Amino acid sequence: MSADFEPVKLGPRRRRLDPVAVGVAVVAVALIVAVVKPWGDVGPGPAGGPSPAPASASPKPPAISIPGDLVPPTWADVRSVISRRSEWGIRTIVMGPQPEAPPGTTARYSERWVAADANPLDGFPGRIAVVDERDGSIVALGVTFPPEQAPLALRIWRVRAVAEPEWIDTRPVDVVPARGAYLLLRRSGAEAAVHSWAPGRYRIDLLAGGEIRRVELLIRDASGDLPDPKPWPGAGRPTTALDGAWFEGLPVGLFAQVGPAVVPLASSAGPALDEAGAWLDLDPGGTGPEPGSFVARSWQPRATRLGVVLPPASTVRSAALRRLAPFDDTTRIVGETTTGSGESRSYVAFAPATGATWRPGVYAITVVWEDGDGAHDRTWHVELRPGPVSAEPALLSATRAWARYAGAGGVLLGTTESRNGGLEATAIRLVPITPQTGTRYPGLSGTAAIGCGGTFIRGRPTLIGLVGPDGTKLTPVASRILFPFADAGPLPILTAAGAVPGLVVVAPLLTAEFGGPAAYGFRAGSGGDAPGYTVCVGLAPPAG
Repeated sequence: MSADFEPVKLGPRRRRLDPVAVGVAVVAVALIVAVVKPWGDVGPGPAGGPSPAPASASPKPPAISIPGDLVPPTWADVRSVISRRSEWGIRTIVMGPQPEAPPGTTARYSERWVAADANPLDGFPGRIAVVDERDGSIVALGVTFPPEQAPLALRIWRVRAVAEPEWIDTRPVDVVPARGAYLLLRRSGAEAAVHSWAPGRYRIDLLAGGEIRRVELLIRDASGDLPDPKPWPGAGRPTTALDGAWFEGLPVGLFAQVGPAVVPLASSAGPALDEAGAWLDLDPGGTGPEPGSFVARSWQPRATRLGVVLPPASTVRSAALRRLAPFDDTTRIVGETTTGSGESRSYVAFAPATGATWRPGVYAITVVWEDGDGAHDRTWHVELRPGPVSAEPALLSATRAWARYAGAGGVLLGTTESRNGGLEATAIRLVPITPQTGTRYPGLSGTAAIGCGGTFIRGRPTLIGLVGPDGTKLTPVASRILFPFADAGPLPILTAAGAVPGLVVVAPLLTAEFGGPAAYGFRAGSGGDAPGYTVCVGLAPPAG
């Protein structure tokens, strides 16, 4: 049987499998193409040594800030200066050629890289790195890591005075994991232009292996100095009181007060989550075409209150707002709590203790109340973004979408769909593959042999998910091209595991997708009985 690799709604729904009747001549042409280009376009260049350290001669003049109308660099603009790295570190892209470039060189960008060493400072659970802008304005910065520890997502915070980090609004250079997904541009709200990464203290949070890892980043200025953190601008208290009439017609759930209006925030009440759990936002029991969400994501830069709309005539017994990120805080962030009980709608609302508006971060609101249906205890979560809500990173989106399949056994195939140059929207698409056994699970039967088991895939998946029964160790993942280059050696891949037991998501390290025609072999786990999978991409079945 065969499957067309076409965009479909993500979820467990089946797609009709089209029969394919292709002659021997077509197979021969496919094999010739495979020899020339077996799997997609080329990604980062070969591995090299560390990038040259900044020149230590006379200090250069202060770097010039990036013009506000600068067209954001694309992967095509920077790929030639990117070196492959397999260790934890910080990569920066600066304007201008390398310091040791020959006179007259007019390269637009160059790369700097420093290792993220174990942090010698007490109280910081992670790594530390120091870079500077003496060689040019920093256009983009990101992280490098061992390929088998690929992060699902990352956030960057700038440290403000009085331990108040500012969530920096970013977008990736490219949404494809093998390209610029871990290299971030700094944007500002709804502005299309990007801005340089200013000197200061930053904290990079990485969601990897089901936990959050942190890197402290120090960016020195062109003179080699580290500027002192500046406090948040602005102060004051909310000046507009809540009006119960604003809640007419609103659904039960989260809201934000923005001036004299109440904006509903879509999410579902669920269990109280920690910082990592809220970032993952898993819905393993979901049955819809897309995973459900327990965390609202919204850009509300002028939100003066956060709260929950309750059923009519509710009596609030207790209510608490907890901040999960940038750090856990339950005592210093709420300045005022307001409750209301009415025949049409009741509510509870919180105003911030510092400043007039709620700052970007992740918050949890837990309310215990009684109404006509009895006593209730629910928690809602909201992620106040620092800018317009962008699509999820591909590996995180795939992990959320495929969590429901953990515990089964087989292979999931997905691709990323991007719009506006791959910077504004990304969606994971799924191709359900039904094995010959006729089972309901959309995967392939485990096999160690070269062959497709009668199942063929047309198209080029960008992500592959491997799932196994509970307790099955699916890492490390070994991968090879079985056909047409059976002796090609290991296939370099990025591996994201640990967030969901029984699920591993892999992506090619050197290309944008698993291209074809080719057969890819995966061995998930290190034991002799580790499950093996063969994925045949772009190979036509034999005639007859």
